[in-house]
Amino acid sequence: MAEQENLRESRRRRSILVGRVFDDDGLSGKCIIADLSITGAKVKCEVEFQNGAEVYLKIDKFNDLRRARVMWEREGYTGLQFAEEIRNPPAAMVNFLQPILDQ
Repeated sequence: MAEQENLRESRRRRSILVGRVFDDDGLSGKCIIADLSITGAKVKCEVEFQNGAEVYLKIDKFNDLRRARVMWEREGYTGLQFAEEIRNPPAAMVNFLQPILDQ
């Protein structure tokens, strides 16, 4: 697992946030966001999406919607890579992401 950690593009912030992952075809499911970074998220979702699928991640607490690509699925978790990095987060998200934005 140490090798996988080195492949990450950005620092992560562990979380327990609630959201929803859905695609353009109507496949949708609630999810728990286990960690969040400026480049993506690790989610545990009630539905499975194929690797490479284009999806949206709705982060309820921040009322934020992100376009993402499914990069991997492992042990019930899914790795999402955002289409655009979070550089200017919505006001509600700033305090949460500040520790990783400062590094």
